[in-house]
Amino acid sequence: MTSEKEQFYIQRIAELEKQVAELLKVNAELADKVAKLSKNSSNSSKPPSSDIVKPAKTKQSDGQYRQGGQLGHKGINRPPFGSDQIDETIPLYADSCDCGYQGHGEPIEEPKVQQTIELNDNPLTITEYHLYGFICPKCGRIVWAKLPVGVVEGQLFGPRLQALVGYMKGSLHASYSGLEAFFSEVLNMNVARSHLCNVIKRLNNALAAPYEELQEHIPSEPVLNIDETGWKDKGIKYWAWVFCTPILSFFCIAKSRSLKVLEEILGKTYGGTIVSDFFSAYVKYANRLQQFCLAHLIRDIKFLTTLPDRKDKDFGQALLIEFKKLFHFWHQRDKIPKDQFDRRMLRIRKRVSVLAEQDNLTGKSLTLSKRFRKHGDAIFRFLFDPAVPPTNNGGEQSIRHTDCDKYLRLFNKIRNPNI
Repeated sequence: MTSEKEQFYIQRIAELEKQVAELLKVNAELADKVAKLSKNSSNSSKPPSSDIVKPAKTKQSDGQYRQGGQLGHKGINRPPFGSDQIDETIPLYADSCDCGYQGHGEPIEEPKVQQTIELNDNPLTITEYHLYGFICPKCGRIVWAKLPVGVVEGQLFGPRLQALVGYMKGSLHASYSGLEAFFSEVLNMNVARSHLCNVIKRLNNALAAPYEELQEHIPSEPVLNIDETGWKDKGIKYWAWVFCTPILSFFCIAKSRSLKVLEEILGKTYGGTIVSDFFSAYVKYANRLQQFCLAHLIRDIKFLTTLPDRKDKDFGQALLIEFKKLFHFWHQRDKIPKDQFDRRMLRIRKRVSVLAEQDNLTGKSLTLSKRFRKHGDAIFRFLFDPAVPPTNNGGEQSIRHTDCDKYLRLFNKIRNPNI
């Protein structure tokens, strides 16, 4: 039999063990919250604008911050204009010397060349057409002279000026106030905002046919970067999608972020390669040529290294080492014989697979390892197809420049309203 004192200690130990277990649980929950709060643009898919604290700038070896091109950066010089681009050539001759000599010496055969570009005092050409008519002696109707091709009755702006307005509005994201100020301050021309709105509407109508042609063409592209972003219009949630290549970007505004949008734009099946993040719609639609964005994947790997569990840290660090090697060799792919490059890439991929097959992984490490096991081909496809980029930077950069409110006003209606 245990004494009363022993009974007390046994009970006390049980209470302390219970408290320790509760504290360990609370500590784990707090550590998880801290890890989530530490997410930023470098270790997750969060945009840089969401970073509460910006990363510190890297100092040079002398401890100073330097602006502009860094040491070792190869400069790029603009090639000079060709003779077919030069409007006027003006020869200039020296007529004196600092030593006091006056007069023209024998010219050096090769002159120094200075090319200069300047705006004209008035870059606009304002034309007034006087259309004369006559009364037809046969039918009695009044017949008026016709305007030249490209000049539309009732339109103040010509085609090129309208295109400039559309470029400034759509690509440079200029506001109507900014456009109005540009015409007034730069072109010395007062234009009402209503007129600028009408120009944008005409451009909208003119772009409708090319837009539809581009939509029909998109499914034939061999590689597409795809991304989407949400926004609200008058309290209603929509999604702006982009399907792009290095030379074109097709935007679609839809009511959904689901698989239906991909099927509507690309069809039930797509024979090319989709480069995207790991959003569920892409995973469900993924074909055998899928390439998932490694920038997103590496941010998830970096997040593992911030977690309190040592297994998570070790797993994340081991993966980062392999991906650093992978990209080191990938950037040298044009300098390495193809057979050597392929062997190195296969070895790295095998080591990643071995890491993902560990049976002692838990939590977020286990989730990430399952992604490698399930989507291994779609993670490493870019290594063996030079036309496929390893990241979805192209899609993210394209959609980043989309000001959805202006986009909505430009195209004036929701495309694909049923998806």
